[in-house]
Amino acid sequence: MREYVRFSKNSKIHKLIGEILDVASWAIIPIQIMVILFTYVFQIATVKGDSMLPTLRDTDRLLVFQLNGRPNSGDIVIINAENAVLVGQDGFLYTTEGLHKSIVKRVIAVGGQTLDINSEEGIVYLNNEPLEELYTNTITQLPDSDNAFAYPFRIPEGFVFVMGDNRDISMDSRYTDVGLVAEEDIDGIVLSRIYPLESIGIIK
Repeated sequence: MREYVRFSKNSKIHKLIGEILDVASWAIIPIQIMVILFTYVFQIATVKGDSMLPTLRDTDRLLVFQLNGRPNSGDIVIINAENAVLVGQDGFLYTTEGLHKSIVKRVIAVGGQTLDINSEEGIVYLNNEPLEELYTNTITQLPDSDNAFAYPFRIPEGFVFVMGDNRDISMDSRYTDVGLVAEEDIDGIVLSRIYPLESIGIIK
């Protein structure tokens, strides 16, 4: 005698629900992975202003790798500029009020490197060698007032010196409102532009 099982209508519904839940569980896994990645590894940042022209433009959206370590000279970074670090007359570092916002700038020098800015030449020197800054469209000059440091200036360990690529208007480490940036105040390194769509690509 042939054995068989006859499903009731309710059993078929239960089976369908089970299959839907099974598919949904597989769909949720990639979503969970994305949530974890964009919570602990990556973040999205939006550029405001023109201080990084021509590299970055106002309203550009950026994919940022959340940094846990020391950046390299040339990296473009997102900075928590709540505070500014300056050097007192006694030679010691002190913290003062900063811009109270996040900013995007390029790392020019890291701890242990010596930086010099020659306003007459408009050239930046790193460890006595002129930097070839193809990313700028302006020369580099020191501010007439509110100058943060005397040059040449050796960057203390644990800090970086940053500037915007659009040197004429960038508020950066040359000014007392920004000064030195502690490595712990660097929120991440810019990897690529993700918007606008026609400009998607790696940022250098």
